[in-house]
Amino acid sequence: MKPTKLIRRFARDATQTPRARRRVVRCTSMRVDEHFADPSRRDGRGRKAKELRRAEKALRHLIHAIVWQHRQDLDPSVRQEARALVKTACHGRMPFEALMGRASKLRGRVNRSGKARNDRMPIRDCLREALPQGFVVERLHTVERLAKAGRWFGNCAKDNGYGLHDALRRRRSDFYRVQRGDEPVAMFEVALKAGKITEFLGQRNSDIELPRTVLVAMLRQLRLNGDHVDACLRQGAASIFATGSADPEKPHWQRKRLKVWYAAGRLVLCEGRRERWSSFEWDGEWEASDASRRQRLDDLMTRHPSLAKLARRAVTDMR
Repeated sequence: MKPTKLIRRFARDATQTPRARRRVVRCTSMRVDEHFADPSRRDGRGRKAKELRRAEKALRHLIHAIVWQHRQDLDPSVRQEARALVKTACHGRMPFEALMGRASKLRGRVNRSGKARNDRMPIRDCLREALPQGFVVERLHTVERLAKAGRWFGNCAKDNGYGLHDALRRRRSDFYRVQRGDEPVAMFEVALKAGKITEFLGQRNSDIELPRTVLVAMLRQLRLNGDHVDACLRQGAASIFATGSADPEKPHWQRKRLKVWYAAGRLVLCEGRRERWSSFEWDGEWEASDASRRQRLDDLMTRHPSLAKLARRAVTDMR
């Protein structure tokens, strides 16, 4: 749309009487002509195309400012700035170059205000679950809360540099914060398609270990699989216990310092005095989860036929 048509539209929307409209059209057109009188903004064909596009863009911003000054979802200071800009443009006394600068800055403030508003909008239902020993797990259900938690923990959720905010908006991931009293202690991400925790970290991406009872309760209440998360396996809080499929105090099979539990398509092992945990799922073969200390079962099954029998029972229970 040419500047002349944009100027008429601005005058029509910004004023109420024909006389006022004619005055706004006359004054604004004069300021635009003065702007393009500068030889640097002209070429052999007249007004430079690039400069013309800049002027048209600024005039569109002025037309939008008429609406922005009344939009209640914008910050009051932004609405006030929009009113001031419309009033100044109607007076027609400010050089058009300066008017362009103010219009561009206002557009930026409107964008930032809109983004802040969108970031405050709930994407998921608010969820807060009490855990044993005074711990609480809380869903970060807005982008604003996710970014705030990311800044506190000093991780990549503080901004959208790694696409975490988009992952929340597009429902690819959920994010949670664990705290004790008023002190946040851990933050984790859940891949929604798989229903699994993908990251479980403390401040500045440090490793974190929560008490076993806290982890088991958290996995049970949120219905999550934490088997491939190192922080969960270290405490033996595999999902086989969280779902109630097995009792951590009653292994299904034990030999010296090797303990084994099973459920349909699942095997969990605890080995040694330091309790090295491993978790396996059946998918045509026994596959270890990412955080398992042991990656294969072949040697153990060869040495312990009873373990092989337990594994066959776990596969059978899937049918």
